[in-house]
Amino acid sequence: MLQKTLVTYSSLTGNTKKVAEKIYEIVDGEKAIISLNEINSVNYNEYDRIIIGFWVDKGTADKRTREFIKKLSGKKVAYFGTLGADPASDHGRTVRERVSALCNENNTLFGEFLCRGKIDPKLVEKMGKFPLKLIHPLTPERLQRIEDAKPHPNEKDFQEAQNYFMKILKLNLKK
Repeated sequence: MLQKTLVTYSSLTGNTKKVAEKIYEIVDGEKAIISLNEINSVNYNEYDRIIIGFWVDKGTADKRTREFIKKLSGKKVAYFGTLGADPASDHGRTVRERVSALCNENNTLFGEFLCRGKIDPKLVEKMGKFPLKLIHPLTPERLQRIEDAKPHPNEKDFQEAQNYFMKILKLNLKK
């Protein structure tokens, strides 16, 4: 029996929305996709599975996403997030730990996926103006990470997201 699946996302620059749309394409059965800006227009309690997309802010999911996750109870949830850093980095591991713990508080987490996304140019501009450049100074290493993130998410990221979610959604059907 196919389950009803809701794909949600919060997107600042469009990165997360693009990944959400690619994941939505491969979901079988009854499904819907909606921005968290419009989540109140849908009864998310009608869905068996909820896939939550977010952009990373201060080492965790953005505020809107965190607030949404806290409203959920007894749901099967999976998440995907976009961040400027390498998902396999220490920063990526910290994000996974924090968001996984939040998702597991009142729900059953069945999947997690992170991919790179270009960093908001407005944030980069702010970084250059922080007092004494103590917070996120624009070091050569940071500038290189920002440059490396610019072409993301790309077709390879989209394919990896689709492959990952095809696999976990099939496994989730068997449970």
